[in-house]
Formats: sequence, C-alpha cells, structure tokens
Amino acid sequence: MCLAQENKKSVAIIGCGAAGLAALKHFTAEGSMIKCVSFEQTDNVGGTWVYTDRVGKDKYGLPVHSSMYKSLRTNLPKEIMELPGFPHKGPEDKSYVAANEMLKYLEDYADHFDLIKHIKFHHHVKEVSPLEGNRWRVTVIDLQENNVEIFEFDGVVICIGNYSNPAIPEVPGIEKFRGMKIHSHDYRDSSVFKDKSTVVIGCGPSGLDISFDIAKVAEKVYLSHHNQRVKNMKFPSNMVQKVDIKEVVENGIVFQDGSYQQVDSILYCTGYNYKYPFLSPECGIRVENNHVTPLFKHIVNIEHPTMYFIGIPTNTAGFCMMDLQVQFAKTFLEGQVKLPSKEEMIEDTRLDVESRLASGMRPKELHMMGRRSKDYYDSLAALSGLESVSPVVLQIYFDGIDRFMCDFSHFREDKYKLLDKDHYMVKFPNEEEPVMRRQEIVSN
Repeated sequence: MCLAQENKKSVAIIGCGAAGLAALKHFTAEGSMIKCVSFEQTDNVGGTWVYTDRVGKDKYGLPVHSSMYKSLRTNLPKEIMELPGFPHKGPEDKSYVAANEMLKYLEDYADHFDLIKHIKFHHHVKEVSPLEGNRWRVTVIDLQENNVEIFEFDGVVICIGNYSNPAIPEVPGIEKFRGMKIHSHDYRDSSVFKDKSTVVIGCGPSGLDISFDIAKVAEKVYLSHHNQRVKNMKFPSNMVQKVDIKEVVENGIVFQDGSYQQVDSILYCTGYNYKYPFLSPECGIRVENNHVTPLFKHIVNIEHPTMYFIGIPTNTAGFCMMDLQVQFAKTFLEGQVKLPSKEEMIEDTRLDVESRLASGMRPKELHMMGRRSKDYYDSLAALSGLESVSPVVLQIYFDGIDRFMCDFSHFREDKYKLLDKDHYMVKFPNEEEPVMRRQEIVSN
C-alpha cells in the first residue's frame, strides 16, 4: 500500500440517502485524503425516497425506514432538489416531480460517480462507541448472513435522515377510540379511507398533501390545526378545517371550540423525532425536546469532534445544505482546517440557542432554519473556506413555500429555471410568459 493510502483517514458513513451519497461522492473524489465505507440497511440507495408497501417492520424485523406514499410529488421545485454538480435530466416542462423520479435521480447520481462499490447493503449499524484518540468502534450486523462485524474508524458521518421516527403527541382519551389510528409514516395510499370520515392532525406539508389525497375518496376530512397561514387556503368541499383537539371519545373527536365530529379514523401528520439508538451513551449525544445536543453548527459532536451529523436542520433547501455540510465535515476530517476549541464551540452553540429562543422558537424548533438559512450557510463556508450556497437557491425555496401556501391546488404547475447565482425564471399556470426574478435574500 502506498504511503498516501496509509495516511488516509478511515470514515464510516451511516445511511445512503441523499446525504450519504453526497458524503460518498466527496469523500471518494480524486485527491481525497479519506477512505470510507457506507453502511445501508436496505437493498437500495435513496433513503426516504424508496417506496415500499411494507409498514411497521421490514423482513429483518427492523423498523421500516421509508415514509414514502404512492401519490407523493415533491413540494419544492426539482431545480433546488439536486446535489451540486449533477443536475436533473428530467423534462424541463415540469419542476415538481414524483417520488420515483427523485429516486431515479439519486440512483443515477450513485452510478455516475461510481459510488455503489463503496456501499455495504443489508448492513445494519447496531452500535457506535468512542475509542481513545477520537477513533470509533462501529458494530454492524450483516442482515443477510446474520453475522456481527466490528470495524474501527477515524471518523463517523451520520446520514440517516429525519423522517423515519414518528412523533405521536399525547391526545386525551385516545385510548378510548375504536377506529383506525395511523401516523403518516405508515400512510401508503388513500384506499383505506374510501367513503370514511377521518380527522387529520397537523397541517405541515405532509398533512396538507395527504389530506388533499384522502379527500378524493373520503366522505369527509377534518383537518385539525392551529396554523393561521392555512386558514385562508382553498380546500375541496368535503374538507373542513377544525381547531386543535380537546378530547377523543369512542367514535369521534371533541375539539377545543366544543364542537364534536364522529370519525372513523385518526391520521397523525405530526412530524418526526430525531433518534439515534445505535449511539452508545459514551458518544455524549442527547436528544432533548427533539433538539440534538451538543452539536456545533448542527453538525459536529462537540464531545467527540470526529463525529458529524448531516441533514439535521429543517425548513431550508436540504439538498444544497447537505452537500455543503458534507464538504464542511470533509475539510475538518482531513485536517485541512482546524475546528475551534471545545470551549469556543460550546459558546457558539449557546449563543445560537439563546438567539433562537429569544426570537420565539420553541425548544423543539431549534433545528429549524427558515430565514436564518443564509447566515447558517455562510457561517459554514467561512469556517471551512468553502463556497456558500447560492442565494438564488434560497430565493426559489422561499418563493416556492409562499406559492405552496397561497395556491396549494396549483402550485405544482409552476415551472422554474435557474439562470445564475442571482436570477431565475418562473412561469405560473395563469401566465403566458415566464418572468425573470432576482434573489433578494439578505442576512437575518
């Protein structure tokens, strides 16, 4: 083995969705000082974009990872749902694509950059624990052979996504309910709701999308939420907005305004929890109020800074963010740049949390980026000497969200085209010609 190969840092990548593939691409690029292997417990790349009819447990008895449902189309334009350096090859006449098209994109990405040879499929990470010298012991189960394998690495990069561990709130009286109760994680199609009355709890992107999907076949859909922006949206005639739930009874729901509706089923569209059951207590990572801590820049394990988390922040342009986070991790794992001291990382994180809480964020929202996205991207770039995410990407993200909220029934007919780092074209369904827009993103 050549000296350069001997000097390379060994890194374990956990998960092969978009984040894991981006990590593989950058870590295996020519000139990289990292040698890596990726552990993927399923038989395919793509993570949450891989559809399966199965719910609950997979064939190995592990929780099903994917939350994909048959009718899903992206709720952001594909033009900002791509990893830098590999644009979508799909038709230019549509910006919002089906889940299988996103999966094909990720499969093509893996093929184009020759990443499959670095992936151990059907390998479930059972435990990660720290060793001396900021190294790691990774215990893995080869699911096909039912063998336990133990590896040692210089670094660990966690890319398991945010949409596999359902968050189910406590609802008074829920144990009395006689009908069906499921979380959107287990939703696959609307057939079980045909001619039924159901209440959907939550009106995030999935809550709205699934509610509209169910309304095509259901007798009645009651959307229970407290989001003021949603109240003025146009809904199908058999969809009714309701306030939060006060109590569940045997055959129905009592809402906070005192009204009652008889329903056959309850569908939780209440989001997901961060969960890392394979991390030993010695890793030092805790999840408190759905806040992963202690992390520097939502990425680096402050207690053991050769462990990196990719893709934790939400409410932002995820694909570009994950690619930047991966390059950020690579820069420090290779030793190109030195991380701030532990004390400096703790203080930076403390100030970030204080600022977020002072702005009105709840503890469970501390990983949400929103209008803080540009400052976040720029801070990663400044620390690592990298190029930040183009502001036009964020402009399209925010404009897309506004369109989503204003015209849910038709926003997927919008067509986008990136022109440069400051400009893009968009054609709306009710306009004959596209219009050029300039990004107006400023620091928070």
